[in-house]
Amino acid sequence: MWFNNGPNWRLGVIGRRGLLNDRPRYLIQPLSNPCQQQAPIIKEDENTLRPWLAWSVPETTLPQIKNEIFDHVNWTILTSGQFDGRERDFVVDGSILAAKSIDASYSLFDQNKEALAGPGEFHYNGMFLGAEKIWVGEPVRLKVPSPPNALPEQVVLIIHKIVEHTIPTSTVVFTGDVYKFVEMPTPYKHRSQWPTSDLPPRMVADLRFRNEVADDANRGIWYEWRLLEPAAKKGLDDIKGRWYETRTLLPILREPAKYREDVAKGKLGDAGAWMNGRRDNNLVPEQRRKNRLDTLGQSVPADFKVSRGLDGPPQDNEFPDQARNINTGFAVSDMDQFMDLDQGHDFYGNDMQH
Repeated sequence: MWFNNGPNWRLGVIGRRGLLNDRPRYLIQPLSNPCQQQAPIIKEDENTLRPWLAWSVPETTLPQIKNEIFDHVNWTILTSGQFDGRERDFVVDGSILAAKSIDASYSLFDQNKEALAGPGEFHYNGMFLGAEKIWVGEPVRLKVPSPPNALPEQVVLIIHKIVEHTIPTSTVVFTGDVYKFVEMPTPYKHRSQWPTSDLPPRMVADLRFRNEVADDANRGIWYEWRLLEPAAKKGLDDIKGRWYETRTLLPILREPAKYREDVAKGKLGDAGAWMNGRRDNNLVPEQRRKNRLDTLGQSVPADFKVSRGLDGPPQDNEFPDQARNINTGFAVSDMDQFMDLDQGHDFYGNDMQH
């Protein structure tokens, strides 16, 4: 994700989330190169955070490495100043190349061992897809061709199955229902007539909110997600990224003043229209990684720990400024219980325009 670092924005990974005085807070581990690891920081203002796919990465400060792969760069030589003698920000360069590598990765977790599977086929309940985490039952944005000079259509897949085929190599197939976001004249006279869609709860709540905004402004407009294709099958290249709620993300992506103006007009588009897609302008090849630890690699310190939330022990969720004992936690040797979420087979492959 992106976080504000005062004069600029940087890239990092959320290590844990929490509440303090009923306000959200995040422990952020900045990405870097392996020779200049950064200390974690705490962010308590969500306006200083952005999803990874909200923006595109800039060029590296050293043009010669802009298309290099993070693991292929000799960071020891670069950070020693021996390359061209000019001052470069290799912390930034490391974060840019690391983010691109993460963006091109995927790993799977929580294998569904009860599912009926053929040879070389494994069913999972979730996966890390690029910089995002997705689950069965959730919506993801789909890549669809757009007409010239027209806003891109917002199309989502509600995932029913995540299946990895490992013969001859790793390929992932998503099965689910495809929906398109539609705006049309309202067929209803009163809110009591509004139907409740058979969609995931977050989509239902978001749709209700947008229709209430349109109704409050007397626009005579109705929004809905219309089923296009049931039981569709999609591959990794079809997925743009997670779907995000309008009320949560648009005030950040559009800025609060513009968002309030849109609300007053009763017209709220889908947040996906202001988001990039996974692997946009990214030449790093698709990489099947073993788990998230393998994916992050040397872009984070070796002792970086990720909270498992309610699935882990209470001290797992403590922030450094809250810990009763700063040494309370888990040794580096315990990293796998945080990061090795791949509970399946032993297959190991290579796991913003605005």
